[in-house]
Amino acid sequence: MTSIPPTSVSLLKAISDGTASARWTDFYQRYEPAMRGFLRERFPSVEADDVIQETLLSLMKAMPDYHYTPDRNGHFRNWLMGIVKHKALDAVRRATTFSSLKENMAKLDGMNAAAPTVPADDDSWKQAAMEAAIEQVMSDASITARTREVFRHVTLMHEQPEDVARQFGISRNNVDQIKKRMIDKLSALVAAMTAGYR
Repeated sequence: MTSIPPTSVSLLKAISDGTASARWTDFYQRYEPAMRGFLRERFPSVEADDVIQETLLSLMKAMPDYHYTPDRNGHFRNWLMGIVKHKALDAVRRATTFSSLKENMAKLDGMNAAAPTVPADDDSWKQAAMEAAIEQVMSDASITARTREVFRHVTLMHEQPEDVARQFGISRNNVDQIKKRMIDKLSALVAAMTAGYR
């Protein structure tokens, strides 16, 4: 079981000024072992350094409005570990989405030839490129909102194509066509981003 140090009210008050506070170094030294231990026990597959960094960034934004009132809002340690857990789950979802999209690209006809080729040991870079491509495609105003939502449900949320077809009042074949068109776009974007690695 991860040991979390007692809450230091003076430290929480000191870092409430956000990124300007020099006490963030003290905070990191105090809570980093507990955050890393929590991740090692519950989320051994995620990159602990990345999750801890994202947690600290969230805290820096939240601390100016945070008021330590354990009787009303609960203990700080529970809030902190809740943020760590949330960030770890985000990391797991991103990894799952990346893996699912790679599999879908490989399965669809013609995808193997179009898929980008980058060093096998550079998965983190490939995942970053895929995430950027997804964000770009999902915010592309030239793609209809329905098309983006169908793709989100069937590919990013892993819902069954038949269920998505019923939900949007379209045929299963239409769902498959939308999925393929969107993956074509993603494949082209990722290929462009990784062109220097070919």
